[in-house]
This record gives sequence, C-alpha cells and structure tokens, in this order.
Amino acid sequence: MFTPSGTPRHGTPVRPDATLARRGAVRLAWPDAARGLAIGLVVLYHATNWTWSTGYEVSVLREVNETLRSLRMPLFFAVAGMFAGKWTTVPWSRLARGKLLHFAWVFVLWEPISLVVRLLTGYYQVADAGWGTLAHDLAWSLLVPRSELWFLWTLAAFFVLARLLRRVPVPLQLLAAAAVSGWALAGWEPESIAWRGTAQFALFFLAGLHLRPLLERFAERATWLWALVAVGLWLGIQITVRDLGLADIPGLYLLANVAGVPAGVAVSVLVSRVPGALGLRWIGARTLPVFVTHTSVVLALLCLLYRNAVWIPAPQSQWLPVALWAAAIAVGLGLGALAPRIGARWLFVPPRRLAGGR
Repeated sequence: MFTPSGTPRHGTPVRPDATLARRGAVRLAWPDAARGLAIGLVVLYHATNWTWSTGYEVSVLREVNETLRSLRMPLFFAVAGMFAGKWTTVPWSRLARGKLLHFAWVFVLWEPISLVVRLLTGYYQVADAGWGTLAHDLAWSLLVPRSELWFLWTLAAFFVLARLLRRVPVPLQLLAAAAVSGWALAGWEPESIAWRGTAQFALFFLAGLHLRPLLERFAERATWLWALVAVGLWLGIQITVRDLGLADIPGLYLLANVAGVPAGVAVSVLVSRVPGALGLRWIGARTLPVFVTHTSVVLALLCLLYRNAVWIPAPQSQWLPVALWAAAIAVGLGLGALAPRIGARWLFVPPRRLAGGR
C-alpha cells in the first residue's frame, strides 16, 4: 500500500518536485510502521497472556504489556481512521461491497477456526466448554464476537458509524466519542470485547478520520527530541494514572490513551526513516494474516509444550512469549504470502464475484 521513499545517489541533482515527492512518500511511510508497531505489540500481548495462563512466569512482560496498553490500540485505530475518509461519502452499497464485506468475510471464515483451536488446545476460557458451547458461541458471533477477531467487527462498526455521522459537525462527533471512550476505558466490562473495544476506541478512529492533516503535520516535524517529549509525556500520564489507581475514574485513563497516539506516531516516523528497521513497515502492510492467525499459532505451540511436559523455569521463561511472538508473526506472514500463490486468496480476501467484480 505504501512504498518507501527513494534515496538519490551521491552527486545526483535533486529536482524540487522529486524532493516534494519524497516528502510525501516519507509522510505515507510512517502509517505502515505504525501498523507494524501496533500489530507487533498486540501479538506480544496475547502471547504473554496465554503463556501466563499456562503457568509460566512472565511477570516482566506482563508489566510491559500493561504499560503499552494505552498505546497499541489507540495508535492502530487512529491510523485506520486516517484512511477511511473516502468511505464516508460513498453510497452504502459501495461501502458494503468495498469494506464491510471484506471484514465480514474474514471474520466469518476465521472466527470458527480461532474458537476450534481454543477448544482443541484447552484454552477456551469457559468452564466445561465443549462442542455445544462452541456451536452456541458461533451462532451468536456476529453479534457477540468471542475471539481476538473482535477488531474486525469493531472496524466494520467504525466505518458504519463514520458514514452515519458524516453530516454531524466534527467537534460534536469528537466530543461525544470522547465521552463514550472515557467512560468505557474506565472499566466497562460488557459480554463481548468487541462491544467494549468499539466504545473505547471510537474517539481514535474518528480523530484519525477528521484530524489527519494535524497528524501528518506532526509527523512531518517529528524529530528525536519530539519523540522523546511525546513518549515521556505519555509514559508520565500512563504511570501516574496507573500507580495512583485513577484508571477507574472516567476520563483519566483516556488521557493516557490520547497521549499514546502522538507517542506512537513519533516513534513510527523515526522508524520509517531507517531503511528496513525492524521490518515494521513491511509487516505493517501485511497485518491481516498476522492478526487472524497469531492466537491459533501461539496456542498450538503452548499446547505442544505443555502436553510434552516441556517446562521452562524462570527467569528463562520470560523469553518464551518473545519466541512465540516471532513464530506467530512468521507463520502469519508466510501464510499471507503463500495464499495467493496456491489459489487461496479467499483466506484473506472475499472472492471477486461477491464484491461485484468480474
């Protein structure tokens, strides 16, 4: 989707229009890095939590993940909103075929896979879960998502919401979304994580949609100093709210999430300027296969370790989620690259005939 900016050879004159083109390319490179950063943090979060639930000691990474909680998803949804503008003005039929069908197709295909893997590996998180439990959850999954694929459901909801609100003044949209997000981030625990995520992160999607020029200007001016300030401010708010036990007060934890966006943008911009740094830009353009497969990969590997009595004691166990993180990302990227080569694009993209294509 995005391409890295070219670098002129030494001694080659650079035309003004080429310079402007490179500036635009750099500006459009950092969102891929941001998506790569966000998906990497999400995979690490899930790998750590499932490793901990298996009984391994991973307290250090759990602490790190808890701190990063206010950065990973706000950054992801803000970047997603930045590129949603055209979908707020198209006819509903085009939105349905162009975006909503894609989300629905991937969700309906991969939600059963995710739940079956959970059941077979013993990680269903429901007491005495069986095939009847799975069938019940799948029957209601379009209304009550159960797995980490909630983010697809939530993204679809955001596109519908943005289309519905297109004639509502932007300040009113953002104020209302801030009120909802501030309340939900204060500890709302509904039946489905998708409902919670929709309420918690609506502000960030709408902010990315309507404040894209502001985010781009910030990104253009990002320096190491700006990044240090932005990250320092975010960490200061995050740690203060957490350590003083203020997260349950509506609006206060929202401040940490809001501060997490510019911190994430600044880091993503700096990373995007380093050729090939951590591969974040490359991964960021291929997040879907990683996201839909990573939990199943992590659970399968943990089940393999557990059932074969492979125990990793502390402190070495702290590295286990990192190994699972690397394996899950590798499998997701590998499957994403292999699918179109073996005629299985349908694993991640709906067939063209369903989308109105020839």
